[in-house]
Amino acid sequence: MEAVLDMMQDRRVEVADMTKVQSKLQQIISGGPDHLQFIVDFDYTLSRAHKDGKLVDCSWGVLENFQELPSDYHKKVKVVKDKYYPIEIDMSISLEKKIPIMIEWYKKANGLLSESGVNRSWFPRMVAESNCELRDNTNLLLNRLNHARVPVLVLSAGLGDLISHIMSHFGVLHGNTTLVSNFLDYDQEGKVVGLKEDDELIHMYNKSESILKRSQGDNYADRKNVVLLGDSLGDLKMADGVKDPNVVLTVGFLNKNIEESLETYKKNFDIVLVDDQTMDFPNALVTDVLKVSAVSMSPTVTV
Repeated sequence: MEAVLDMMQDRRVEVADMTKVQSKLQQIISGGPDHLQFIVDFDYTLSRAHKDGKLVDCSWGVLENFQELPSDYHKKVKVVKDKYYPIEIDMSISLEKKIPIMIEWYKKANGLLSESGVNRSWFPRMVAESNCELRDNTNLLLNRLNHARVPVLVLSAGLGDLISHIMSHFGVLHGNTTLVSNFLDYDQEGKVVGLKEDDELIHMYNKSESILKRSQGDNYADRKNVVLLGDSLGDLKMADGVKDPNVVLTVGFLNKNIEESLETYKKNFDIVLVDDQTMDFPNALVTDVLKVSAVSMSPTVTV
């Protein structure tokens, strides 16, 4: 556990129960890549939250902030976001109260999509012209997991069409990756008319149900060691859809409201990464997992 223990000393890493976390890390590392899977949120988890003091676009933002959309659409989107976003990040509001409000937000945003005039052929240019970026060394992490045949489930309440284009743009949408998200519906000319499966809208608090319905097939049967990466408390539910896991290590990226939220995050996530816009910790863990695997595969010399 050399690499990951070194990383645990970093000032960005916060842990409430070191004994429990070290036990989980040992189980994951000793299990090797053949028993491992990653379940990962996209917006502000795989993607950066900010860069050089400026906020970066999430997947919805890539579409909503595209400058060639009608100005009236931009104004309506801003009104909706200004109303609902403060509720999303307010730690004092219970989940029971928050969930129906978040569903209301997503449905209003969906309703506005039909007014946007967006065509699917615009997506590559939307991504190229946005300021959306992945966290530093995300490409290293996802390339290594692909090479080691470790399944990666990207589970997002964002826009799957844009996430797919973003990941392709940065060269990290590999064959080991399954993307479960909200996908757009189009008319015959390719114009966006809304979201597919509107009755099964994925929001940040129903992700475990989405795993059970749309993934976790035979490819995951032996993958009982789970690393979960997320940036909101709702992301903690993502692994609930995994059947009979041996161990689930939860890693939370705390991007904003740090002083107010740190203790709550430490109470709920095994590991909290404080304003860390990199994948340094997950990469350290993968280094140790692959190192153990390499040792076990080394030929035994008999004398």
